[in-house]
Amino acid sequence: MGVAKTLSLSAAFYFLGIYISPYVISANFFDSRIGGTEGRIDTDYKYDEINPKEVKEGPDENPFEGITLLVHRNGEVDPCGAQKADPLAAIRSSMDHIDAPSSEFDKYDFDSVMTRALASSILSSDSCGPARGSAKNGIPELLNFCDMGEDHTPVLLDHENLVPLVDSHGDYYFPCHFHTREGVRIASIGELADLARKKKEGTCSPEQMSDSGTCASSSNELHIYAVPAGRLFIFAPKYVGEIFDLPHVKVSSGLPVSLKVISITPRVFDVINFFDRDESSRIVEKALKETSETHRMKRSSTGASGYNVNSQRTSENGFDTHGKEAQKVKRRCLDVLGFDHYEESMTDGLQVLRYNKTTAYIPHMDWIDDHYKREEHNFDSAGVGSNRFATILLYMSDLDENDGGETVFKEGWPVGQPVEERVQIDEALRTLRESGDADMLEQGSWQETMVAQCRSRLAVRPNSARAVLFYSQHPDGSPDESSKHGGCPVLHGEKWAANLWVWNGPRNGFPGSPVNEEVVRKRKEKGISDPNQLQQINAVFKNTGRDPRFEKASLYFQETFWGPLGHNDPELRVNTYQGHVWNVMVGVEVLQTWTVGSEESQRFTV
Repeated sequence: MGVAKTLSLSAAFYFLGIYISPYVISANFFDSRIGGTEGRIDTDYKYDEINPKEVKEGPDENPFEGITLLVHRNGEVDPCGAQKADPLAAIRSSMDHIDAPSSEFDKYDFDSVMTRALASSILSSDSCGPARGSAKNGIPELLNFCDMGEDHTPVLLDHENLVPLVDSHGDYYFPCHFHTREGVRIASIGELADLARKKKEGTCSPEQMSDSGTCASSSNELHIYAVPAGRLFIFAPKYVGEIFDLPHVKVSSGLPVSLKVISITPRVFDVINFFDRDESSRIVEKALKETSETHRMKRSSTGASGYNVNSQRTSENGFDTHGKEAQKVKRRCLDVLGFDHYEESMTDGLQVLRYNKTTAYIPHMDWIDDHYKREEHNFDSAGVGSNRFATILLYMSDLDENDGGETVFKEGWPVGQPVEERVQIDEALRTLRESGDADMLEQGSWQETMVAQCRSRLAVRPNSARAVLFYSQHPDGSPDESSKHGGCPVLHGEKWAANLWVWNGPRNGFPGSPVNEEVVRKRKEKGISDPNQLQQINAVFKNTGRDPRFEKASLYFQETFWGPLGHNDPELRVNTYQGHVWNVMVGVEVLQTWTVGSEESQRFTV
């Protein structure tokens, strides 16, 4: 890539990660620092650790012996490369340049270690290059995939922690991060080794299963998915009905969570056991009690900013941003999507929706289109911007086959329907009118057309406690036009639903969110500030140890546990926002409540 002579603001942030990182890597044509780490997956799904010194000196067993390592580009079913060298040998050879104690190694070191080992030894140099575009001559193609360049690498909040690699020409490359098929981030050599051990236990891996459910191969294949710097993991469905077990996702019911593929294009999944009817009832109850103007139930709006009523969206909606159930659901959504930590700025509030009889929402994309770049926020997610990346829909009502209320994907077709049986819209409208099911709708109206689409295209029927995931972006950040969807008119009864939009980077209004620099410049010249920008507050919470009631206290964000705040616990430092409510609890009793004010730095003590 090289360091550009003239840096835009986006490029400046991109390269800031290089210059403030504690070190860079290269051996052969890299100088290498490689080590292991304790797994940092924020779930109970963890693996045994291998100390990097043990890797260098060599344990008695090679966990990769008899294993074939296969690498996939993010979101792709077919591998882009297979190992041609022993992974452990590649890691050991890289240990020659280790220069720090193992306690300092973290997941970012592992990313660089794995990228370097794959690019220089494990894979062929022509493997796993960018799906589009040409690779740089003399450079392993994997590096050109992992680092898409300053114009296509969003600067996420952990960007400065990335450990770049530098080649013999002085060009820098950010590494990939690596995930399992189920989305779990691989954060250490030990985790990778334990995955290899599990493969040798003799079970048929999901990647080896044929469409008929039989094991297509007896080989021990370990599949990992490489995700470029600044990008998010995306599931790679192979066939409709495929199951992705997600044991790392925990729910209050204790039931196992999994994904079941509904559609390949668009990527749509049922999320099995994601939430239950009790949680559903509490979410609806909270929405109905909300009184604030910005969050209460009212006619649904559209647009990148402000409140704009759309005549083709006749539902009602409200938002729950920080309630107990909303926080639980939001964290669970990020667990499902492969995040290894929760990040508030990459989610919207939980949007609660009510559709009464005949109400609907015309097909649309959740991805926000600012084609003419008039907004201060940069929505160009294929570049360095952030936008809605994935949506999880939660259904809270049971509707029968002819009750309407489905979510329709107008670019998709019903599951399992042969091509020759597909019904075009004119025929679907004629059949609908003959049935009389939509006589309450005006003929020729967009609502009637939607009912016809719902009966002829890919449609998901609401069932209470059903959850559905779909993506609004391709793995490279470009919008997935096939994700266009709508809320079908309710023909009988009432439909309650909720959805969470997850972004591929900090969303507009939050610190670190990407901006259109030209719009910012013009607004500054006119003295106009961004009305959506939130001021981040630095808060410190401390237990002085003077009050025995707080000896075993804990800090909670509303009703969500944040950290221990007992007599001997260190103070907790938090980035928060005005109006956020923090509680100090002992057991189930709230002993102290604070509401964050407008000052830039605030201190709270008990």
